[in-house]
Amino acid sequence: MDAGSIIMILSFGIPILIIIGIVWWLKRDLGKLSKWAQESKRRQAEAKPAKAKIISASQGIQGGDIKKMIFLTFEINDGFTAPYTAAAGWFVDTLHLSKIQEGSVIDVKIDIDDPNKIYPAGSWAVYTEGYSSDLSVNKLSGNA
Repeated sequence: MDAGSIIMILSFGIPILIIIGIVWWLKRDLGKLSKWAQESKRRQAEAKPAKAKIISASQGIQGGDIKKMIFLTFEINDGFTAPYTAAAGWFVDTLHLSKIQEGSVIDVKIDIDDPNKIYPAGSWAVYTEGYSSDLSVNKLSGNA
């Protein structure tokens, strides 16, 4: 084989191997994400209902045109245990922001394995993980 043939094989072979590697990596990661999403939906479906009084609510990042990230601190009362405090980050539909005023009582769902995971009971909010309350507007602007 001459040098020209080797260069031609490498110039096509290396990019093809890189593309195959990227496709494999994406497929693997999307599969993990899909499993996580299915597990999250299952946990929310199995969660037990409760009432929560909103102690504090602070706005976080914008989640598109319709939803805003809101960091909430609740006083949870499920009727079976003593009331306790828990925090959560939810993407809330901007048309329903009036529901999450401090002092309001809303319906929530409590994770059966982790009572500090508080899910919204209504379709106007979406539970999310992985966002820190350090991303709240108050903390980012230095007011907290």
